[in-house]
Amino acid sequence: ASPAEPILKVSELTFADPTGAKVVDRVSFQLRKGEIMGIAGVEGNGQSQLVEMITGLKRPTSGEVLINGQLTNHLSVKTIRDLKTSHIPEDRMTYGVAAEGSIGENLISDRYDRKGYQNGIMLNVKKLIEEAKELISSYSVRCDGHTQQVKMLSGGNIQKVVVAREFSSEPELIVADQPTRGIDVGSTEFIRRKLVELRDRGTAVLLISADLN
Repeated sequence: ASPAEPILKVSELTFADPTGAKVVDRVSFQLRKGEIMGIAGVEGNGQSQLVEMITGLKRPTSGEVLINGQLTNHLSVKTIRDLKTSHIPEDRMTYGVAAEGSIGENLISDRYDRKGYQNGIMLNVKKLIEEAKELISSYSVRCDGHTQQVKMLSGGNIQKVVVAREFSSEPELIVADQPTRGIDVGSTEFIRRKLVELRDRGTAVLLISADLN
């Protein structure tokens, strides 16, 4: 997308709950390359449903979501991710990681099927392990190595695993939903700094936060 064209375009987006009450009511906005757009306020005002519609976890009642000009209303989560969309979910243990999996498995779970990560019909395990180790180092994940189970880590380090995977996939759009909730000050500052670095490289960032600071 050119700088002038929105990477994310949300038009008249509406989501009604099973009772018919509108949780998201005709929301429209555009987000361009190199911008951070913040959606702030107390939880429970439709932010979660908005994120879920953009990332493919929920279908809109009406309205449209376009990512890089492509209508995504009925696309799968995987197809939306393939449009260079990354998502840091609000609930890291439900949507962010496979708790029983290793750190390494979680770090490369979005790229094992990409070109360069396979040798014929086999996975290029050496390359995947090297990448996992590199991400552990560059994102300062405190752990006992790439084979350790994710669920054994602290909350801040689990979040770093999620962030390392999502930020390293060369995204054009990042949807960051409460990315620093419930983690220590050091991890919070680290994640904020990484978001700004990605913005400076031209990534579009949609940041949802109840932390008005």
